[in-house]
Amino acid sequence: MTTGEAPRAAQMAVVLTESASDKLLPVATLVSGAVAMGMRVDIFASYWGLTAFLRANATAPATVSPGHGPEGLELEERLRAKKAPSWRALLEMARSIGEVHIYACSQSMDLLGLTKEQLDPMVESVSGVATFVDRTRDASVSYFV
Repeated sequence: MTTGEAPRAAQMAVVLTESASDKLLPVATLVSGAVAMGMRVDIFASYWGLTAFLRANATAPATVSPGHGPEGLELEERLRAKKAPSWRALLEMARSIGEVHIYACSQSMDLLGLTKEQLDPMVESVSGVATFVDRTRDASVSYFV
């Protein structure tokens, strides 16, 4: 930081465009760690990341990204065998200890023909990209997953 520059906010911004467990679990782990360190976390779920938050998918078994072949199936089996907490459980835990806000991308909602009622209640609102950028413009950490 240079002299006279204001410190960046203790905030993490995450743009989530994936819905497979091998992407969602690391995101939920990062969010949990950030919240435990006192950071505010804002998640913008867009396209396939948005589908992870559909109520209809709440009890779906863990699946990994296509293309991982036998290693992907092995990871799915290990997650089940170790009774690893789901990405959803990790996010709910993070929300219980700190400030985690989840927003659905309005453009993705429109393109996918989704309504707010179809989303998990942990999704606070539907908003556009400009609103998300404005909310997170001072974030000290940003991820695109």
